[in-house]
Amino acid sequence: MAWAPIKFWKPKSSSPMEMLLPPVHAKILTFSSPSGEVEVSAQQLSFAPLNSSYMPQFMEAIVLMHNAYPDLLDKGFSGYGSWALRSPTPLVYNYNYTLGAETDANFTTGFTHTLSIFGQSVETAQSIFAPFLRQLAPYNGRSLFINITYSSFPTYDAFYNALSGIESPIGSSAAIGSRLLDRKALTSPRLNRTLDVVVGRPEEYTSVNLVLVGGGQVAQDGADPYSGVNPAWRTAYLHNIVARGWPPGADVATRNAVYSDITNVKVQAMKDLAPDTGAYMNEVRLLLSALI
Repeated sequence: MAWAPIKFWKPKSSSPMEMLLPPVHAKILTFSSPSGEVEVSAQQLSFAPLNSSYMPQFMEAIVLMHNAYPDLLDKGFSGYGSWALRSPTPLVYNYNYTLGAETDANFTTGFTHTLSIFGQSVETAQSIFAPFLRQLAPYNGRSLFINITYSSFPTYDAFYNALSGIESPIGSSAAIGSRLLDRKALTSPRLNRTLDVVVGRPEEYTSVNLVLVGGGQVAQDGADPYSGVNPAWRTAYLHNIVARGWPPGADVATRNAVYSDITNVKVQAMKDLAPDTGAYMNEVRLLLSALI
């Protein structure tokens, strides 16, 4: 670890209210392993209901994973995920390894996440996740198809290129909203009802995306009174993003109905669950009654 003081100056503005701020002193920390590289272990987890009669068990497993995230992130995991009751394309793949090809049992209802942990072995990652895997195990093969794999990468660059820095196909127009969720929200007995509201009905084709980049070191750094960490991120574990689209050529009434559902129903449900956090600025929409 090393640090060096530097100064930041605000350039003189060309606006009528010109202002020059005094210098700001900041301490920049850098971390590196002795070799200059750090091992990254990754977990890919996905699950889906075996058929539509097991939707209650699917939602139970969704809640279990949300309950688990604060502890997982505090132990060093981070990552991204998504889930949906109905997706235009498969979310979870059931590979037939005997034939070496995908079977017809690919799931458009499903949950998936990719988590990573830095400087730890796959064995350590498995050990950290083991208590949560035991909670999911009773569902496996009875009501849910569950797949979990681990992999290790010698560098962050190798991990990023293999599992993270993947360019997805361009999608269609959609309405989007979000909320930062803290530990209190993620472990609340109201969480299951909130998630039911957020994901809506299968015919809405709602997509829920999970940005798991809080807790752990972020929370520790945020505890510093001079930290530059955004206040809402100091307690948040999950940035929960919800989106709905509409068919090409949809009329104004159809689009406005989707906007209203995202703003007044789905985002509002998340605000009710986590009233003390906020929305990530890039996903704040003009239709919201307040910035947070």
